[in-house]
Amino acid sequence: MADRSVPSMRNYGRQLFICNHGDCAPAEEGERLQRLVLERNRQQGLNKLRNPHRIKCTLADCLGVCQGGPIVVVYPDGTWYHGVDEAAMDRIYREHLVEGRPVAKLIFHRHFPVGEAPVYAPEVRGDEARVRVPWGPLEEVEALQPEREEEAREEEAQLRRLAVRRSRKKKGLVIVNTGEGKGKTTAALGILTRAWGRRMKVGVVQFLKHESARFGEIRAAERMGEIDWISSGDGWTWTSSDMEETEARARHTWAVCQERIVSGGYDVLILDEFTYLLHYGWLDGNEVLAWLEANKPPMMHLVITGRYAPRNLIDFADLVTEMRAVKHPFAEQGIRAQPGVEY
Repeated sequence: MADRSVPSMRNYGRQLFICNHGDCAPAEEGERLQRLVLERNRQQGLNKLRNPHRIKCTLADCLGVCQGGPIVVVYPDGTWYHGVDEAAMDRIYREHLVEGRPVAKLIFHRHFPVGEAPVYAPEVRGDEARVRVPWGPLEEVEALQPEREEEAREEEAQLRRLAVRRSRKKKGLVIVNTGEGKGKTTAALGILTRAWGRRMKVGVVQFLKHESARFGEIRAAERMGEIDWISSGDGWTWTSSDMEETEARARHTWAVCQERIVSGGYDVLILDEFTYLLHYGWLDGNEVLAWLEANKPPMMHLVITGRYAPRNLIDFADLVTEMRAVKHPFAEQGIRAQPGVEY
């Protein structure tokens, strides 16, 4: 049997769990309590990973007690509090987390009898004494100790992630890959592959690439099977010998797309190079977006690629990625497009 390395962890003084499941108290109340603790941590200098006295604060989806919330538990003491509001949390922080004196009137359960709780870990480890910071209203002390922007951003991001997980919201996204750099279609095809692997119904409509093209992705789709693929163009606009024909083909393909979208038969549909139809004015962008808003199935993901995505499309989309050219083998080294990379 292979050796298993011993997991490592950073030292800390106490850990606080706050329930934000939402059954016995609104989840937002638990989140407010966590923000207060995080603010106090910054004020007291107990948020730094290298501080052996630091206080960890974690939101828990459920602590198993579903009445009298918000529920808060302090470890390693195993002390449980209920009915905790912001004033009570501030008192628990100062008296229990910092000074080591549990707030008896708020306790509803103890894992250990009074006087038999585990000894404060930094004392057992022989850590240096905690540097005392004057206690005061948050806004006054924070003026002396400005928030670190990186820490604040991470804490806000954690709260957003928790809120998103709790809401369990889903929708069919409008995704736009635009910009001057390479990789717009490639990224869209990555979504297609992932969706195909999930047995979702997927389709691709290529507006400008020649209908007889045999690019690698087309060959792969044929071998994979169960992928609808329409290529209806007559070549790129800059190589077109008849722009009226190119525009007419593009308009016709949009009509086909509308039929496919309304049918509701797709989980993911890619409109490759569709931005050019809007950029060149072959279609009215406002009319297209109004039509999509009224007709796109709520759970269908629509992926649009191409340069020069107009502002109204960017505003309309749920996810927009701009590809930016940093280096390119053709521009830097004179290397032409190669199979398997560009086509």
